[in-house]
Amino acid sequence: MLTRHGWGALVLAIATAVIGRMFGVLELFVLGAGVAALVAATVVWVHSRRMNLSVSRVVVPSTLQVGDTGRVELRLTNLGRATTSPLVLWEPVGGMGGATLRLAPLRPNETAAANYRLPANRRGTIVFGPLTVERRDPFGLCTQRRLMAGTHEAVVLPAHSALALPVGNGAQGPLGDYLRMRALGRSGSEFHSLRDYIEGDDLRRINWRASARSEVLKVREVEPDGLRRCAVALDTTAHEYSPEGFERAVSAAASAIASAAASGLLIRLLIGSRTDQRNTSTSAALHQLADCAVDDDGVLPSFLAPAGDGLGLTIVVTGSVQAAIVAAARRQLAPNDVLIVVVCTTRSPSTRSTFVIDATEDGSFATAWMAVNGTQNATSARQAAS
Repeated sequence: MLTRHGWGALVLAIATAVIGRMFGVLELFVLGAGVAALVAATVVWVHSRRMNLSVSRVVVPSTLQVGDTGRVELRLTNLGRATTSPLVLWEPVGGMGGATLRLAPLRPNETAAANYRLPANRRGTIVFGPLTVERRDPFGLCTQRRLMAGTHEAVVLPAHSALALPVGNGAQGPLGDYLRMRALGRSGSEFHSLRDYIEGDDLRRINWRASARSEVLKVREVEPDGLRRCAVALDTTAHEYSPEGFERAVSAAASAIASAAASGLLIRLLIGSRTDQRNTSTSAALHQLADCAVDDDGVLPSFLAPAGDGLGLTIVVTGSVQAAIVAAARRQLAPNDVLIVVVCTTRSPSTRSTFVIDATEDGSFATAWMAVNGTQNATSARQAAS
């Protein structure tokens, strides 16, 4: 393929040859013929040397979240028998234009690396490639382009951070106090210690082997069941959010997942009515959140699930406390679960039976979360996701 300079040289050659022929000026005719021959020679030179390159692509770091800046590393190896000419690389990056790189000549079997920055400005799947490799002749008159390396995908996770959850009986804050009172009202299952029998104790808790070695009856003291499970439900009803509000909601849901994982809880993720991942991993849940979107199907998720051991949290992320998904959660809430509502559009006060966390402004979610839990950040998001 001729470049702009190549087409210009060809037009000049034809015009010069025609003028020289018309006016009988041999020098102009020879000059035009020479330029035309040069253009033809460059075309033959470029297309007679086929590019034979091996290309690999790596995204560093492998896991990105909104706000990070990564890089894409390209490694090219010359598999041909001759040294390549200088190469120009162009790679399209989905939704963000493309990156142009220049590479020096490569000797046979030589490998060179090139990289470009990848700003993670929005969540979701980014598609790279295919890579276009362009080679030009020394005069810049002709170019050869070849598509290589196919495509590659990278997922940008929602912005999130792992916040402390009230795990254990020493938890603080309103939510921790409430969970502790709920836990103390349960019989528990984990052995803690032995103590003397007190009139009124359940006879089933008497340790007869220890009592035989003592002068008094001994009773097993058990640790009350603490927080074991966490279900995070993201409302995808379109009219509940502004575009910014839905992004805050996705980030809040991702933070709740990271927090539950950092606390060692069993995780369940519900996104609208179409996604229900039970006993899922942090990575799988965050990847689902990376590509989620609002919809208007009008179908609410089902919160019903087999009863689990210990207490559980059900965290509903929506626009307001009046959302239909909140009413559905209250109706279907398991006896051992505590409801938390994260509002991302309309501020709402806490109700008697519901903890409400305000996420209506950027940065307000973490502050409101810590106020309810009475804690500081537990770990960074990167540690939680790894």
